[in-house]
Amino acid sequence: MNSRIADIDVDVRDRSKHHPPMMTLLVLAAAAGSAGPPTTPPLCVPVASDNLRPTTSDIEEHKKLRQALNEPMPEERQMVMLHGKGGHLSTEEYSIIVARSPDGQWRGTAVGRRRIAVEGAPFTPVQRAEWVLDDASGKRLNDAISRTCPFDRAAGNDRMPEPPPRGYISEKMDVVSAGRQNYSFYVGEGGEAVAALIRPPR
Repeated sequence: MNSRIADIDVDVRDRSKHHPPMMTLLVLAAAAGSAGPPTTPPLCVPVASDNLRPTTSDIEEHKKLRQALNEPMPEERQMVMLHGKGGHLSTEEYSIIVARSPDGQWRGTAVGRRRIAVEGAPFTPVQRAEWVLDDASGKRLNDAISRTCPFDRAAGNDRMPEPPPRGYISEKMDVVSAGRQNYSFYVGEGGEAVAALIRPPR
């Protein structure tokens, strides 16, 4: 009998090693419940924090493209622009601009052109788009361009450079505000979230 009691006692102690007491489980559950969802960092304009050459503006590229397509350049005091150019079997170029009108609304226009990779082939305009950002998107854009955040362009560039993938399109953004500093940065350098706010709706 004493041998059976001893065996039961050993079995209980062995189980306790693998199964925490109920009180421990309750404490862990309470802690997990109070942790809350992870917070998303606020949107911002990425500003280079490294000593590399400053990113140049593409405003003149917007002007040249829009002039070729007979599309006027917005003249509002506050604008966010995206210029894209690249391709593989065809070359594509486009200009996306959202401008803040006096009533506070952000109004966008997008134009572009493409041509096949054949010498002498003409450009073909792509369909023009015009839209107004909804209130939620407009507020997010206002919030995003109201702050800057450091971006180290040198990070991760210590490996051997590789050619861009086929069909790669380089995209650059300009944030223009009259009376304030303007900013230029590549979409791939921390500008993806801001770029998503100004792309034309599908």
